[in-house]
Amino acid sequence: MTLQTRTDRQVPFDEPAEQQVLGALLIDRDAIFKIADVLATDDFYVARHQRIYGAIYELLQRRERIDTLTVQVELARREELDRVGGAAYLADLVARVATAMEIERHAHVVRDKAILRRLLGAATQIAADAYSEPTDMPITLDKAEQRLFALRDDTANTQLRHIQTALQDNFQHLSDRMDRPYEVSGIPSGFRELDFYTEGFTQGDLVVLGARPSVGKTSLALALAFNIAKHGHPTLIFSLEMDTKQIVSRFLAMNSRSDLLALRTGNVFDTEAASSLAGLPILIDDTPGISIMELRTKARRASTNDRLEVIVVDYIQLMRTGEDEENRVQEISTITRNLKSLARELNVVVIGLSQLSRAAGDSGLEPKLSTLRESGGLEQDSDIVLMLWRDKEDTPPGAPRLIHGSVAKNRNGPTGPFSLLFASEQARFFSKAPDTDMPV
Repeated sequence: MTLQTRTDRQVPFDEPAEQQVLGALLIDRDAIFKIADVLATDDFYVARHQRIYGAIYELLQRRERIDTLTVQVELARREELDRVGGAAYLADLVARVATAMEIERHAHVVRDKAILRRLLGAATQIAADAYSEPTDMPITLDKAEQRLFALRDDTANTQLRHIQTALQDNFQHLSDRMDRPYEVSGIPSGFRELDFYTEGFTQGDLVVLGARPSVGKTSLALALAFNIAKHGHPTLIFSLEMDTKQIVSRFLAMNSRSDLLALRTGNVFDTEAASSLAGLPILIDDTPGISIMELRTKARRASTNDRLEVIVVDYIQLMRTGEDEENRVQEISTITRNLKSLARELNVVVIGLSQLSRAAGDSGLEPKLSTLRESGGLEQDSDIVLMLWRDKEDTPPGAPRLIHGSVAKNRNGPTGPFSLLFASEQARFFSKAPDTDMPV
């Protein structure tokens, strides 16, 4: 199959719209404030229009009056007046516009055409990458998606927000909280002991859950995913340690009175529990050893096809970058940096599980942030760090085990301890006490 490219199509641009924008700016000195955060110099396609708008923007930066004369002087200072057609062309622009009232509409036409040109540019770069026949397909696909998502984000975030608008949003948020004082402001975890400190998880945040092996971090992460999904928040689980069947068994045990072993061996099948799970908005990917590039690609695809609010990664140390890093610490830093970037890019909560180093020990004491395995990037990039540990004493068989926890880092709130009970037969966490006082 031979690919053919049509060359008879014109590059998207609207010269009359560009002229209308510039003419309006020359006759109304306040018009620039309506479009300064919408249009950039390279949004204009015609070269002389870029030079004229550049001169106008420079006058704005210097807080000088904008009119035909000042723009003419600025262009002359830049030695660009003749290149734009001289004073005669500026006068022609003014003559084309009767009023500046339509400047915003014309500005968005100019902006839309610029976006189409950038889309063509991104497509050309993607095609060039494909023609070069790269060997690392995940990285190639990630670069292609990054170009398209960067273009989408650039389109969505073109306008600056005045602080007054932000204050109004904040006031509305506080008013909603006053109307519903017993609801958290973020995505509820399902455990009031955590929500007491976090007010729920905030989209765009990276949450790290750290513990030594066999303490229950996977069970808690799945419990969080289960509770979050029950509240209607779509969740995507990347499980590098367990396959989908094991995860489903855990969910069935959480939602059933049967123990995990009976469900896994087929001695019991709880149809009621299975039916209630079927409607939950949960996606599962159990690719072992997934790279951060593959994870980002799958997460983007999931967010494009369906609404996505939470991503769980179990666990970070099993991931790889797919590139040659100097050492493991640097590789983990790259992974956590990408997870935080993904949380902001897709506006989701990313919950990443992490092993603790041997320095945390099994002494029954609270682990420190420094015990996060390959901890540099984990500690720096995370917004919230949750630690789990347990007492050295053995719990009697059949009795719930007391698991200690702490919010060791909270970028936007307090830190402190909490406790949960863990029923190992069902791999299920539940609250220690029925009251809503501060957890101890």
